[in-house]
Amino acid sequence: MLMKTQENMGISNITITGSSAAFPQTGQWMHNRDIHALIFGSAWQEKMQEKKLDPDYYEKVLGFENRFWVHTPGMPILHTELTSADLMLEAAERAIEDSGIAKNEIDFIITVTITSPRYSTSMGPYIAGRLGINAPAIEMKTGCASNIFSIVLSSQIIAGGARNVLITCGETITKILKLNPRMAYAGGDAGAAVVISKSSDPAKGILASYINSNGSFSGHMGVPGLLPPNQFDLEHENYFMEYSDTAEDFLNQAWSEIPEILYKKAGIASQDIDCLIPHQVNKNRTAFAANAANISLEKTVNIIGKIANCGSAGVLLALDDARKNKACKKDKTIMLLSAGGGISWGGLIIKT
Repeated sequence: MLMKTQENMGISNITITGSSAAFPQTGQWMHNRDIHALIFGSAWQEKMQEKKLDPDYYEKVLGFENRFWVHTPGMPILHTELTSADLMLEAAERAIEDSGIAKNEIDFIITVTITSPRYSTSMGPYIAGRLGINAPAIEMKTGCASNIFSIVLSSQIIAGGARNVLITCGETITKILKLNPRMAYAGGDAGAAVVISKSSDPAKGILASYINSNGSFSGHMGVPGLLPPNQFDLEHENYFMEYSDTAEDFLNQAWSEIPEILYKKAGIASQDIDCLIPHQVNKNRTAFAANAANISLEKTVNIIGKIANCGSAGVLLALDDARKNKACKKDKTIMLLSAGGGISWGGLIIKT
């Protein structure tokens, strides 16, 4: 086991009543060839051939094909562009509608983003106010595993007496990306939301959950520039996402550890899992997660080709896709896994 952890043996009478994804029309969908043209110009085919670069590499090796952008990396950020709050709001409205509950039945709100449009304002009360919901609201920020943490917290809040908890996430990754091959193809923007609710059925609920973190690697991924913005970091372009491979072995260990702990806590085996939903990083990471959980790729949700890596929104986007496509709708046992962000990781098994 990597470090001291929070583990939960299970909470019954919990269910997912609504979910959504948000890709507003004012954004744009970008295919790999559109990014080729941005980086190499209109004659990108010839330029990439000269540099001995395979235009299909990002799809064949990493699984990226399309992604949604609210901003073009390398261009000035405009106040007229969508923010992560806008994406949260649209996702939240759709998830509430999907759940069939009224807004006044939501007893707690958790907002998730690593790309907040406000330096000192919590997105929790901000989003609650714009939704017209009078309920306690917080912002969760622990990297790509944030929505695993949020679902675990939601189940505990419901066990304490709440009826419904709204989790809504928005990421505008493109605003912190440089327009270079290492970063541009991977990043996508999105909103995603889920409503976690009290259920009268004791068979439904969180069978096991596990969350953990290790801040030793915080300096190896993320945006290094200090806030408030300062001249030094502006001049040295320190307000863009950076990622090193230093923590790769530790991440692999974290990803490998989660399923084993969940199976032990839930008292089930891999064959009992109907659907695996990992954080949508790239297709190699999806295959790694499936192998670690001993679950076939056929039972593993992979929408990376559609959305690329949308940061913390990825696991909720995959959950929504699975619910809408009936793969994880009702009477299913689902495993969710995520790791990243400096580093936090975790997972859960839920009976829907």
